[in-house]
Amino acid sequence: MKTKVIAFRVTQDEYDALAFNCGKLKMKLGEYVYKCLLDDIDTGALLLMQEKKRLEAKAKREAKKAANVAQ
Repeated sequence: MKTKVIAFRVTQDEYDALAFNCGKLKMKLGEYVYKCLLDDIDTGALLLMQEKKRLEAKAKREAKKAANVAQ
């Protein structure tokens, strides 16, 4: 799967705080930010999957309903 880049701006103080945390954990800044976001990414993926299933079920019900009306 092709990866996407996400960029955002932080103040110098925020950057320094992130860099400090990375240094303590011996991680790169990108790895640290990714780790911090991982729970939200997983939650979003789950909600997206549920929404897709809901829409597929709705389309299937509507197709069945249309087929019954056509008969």
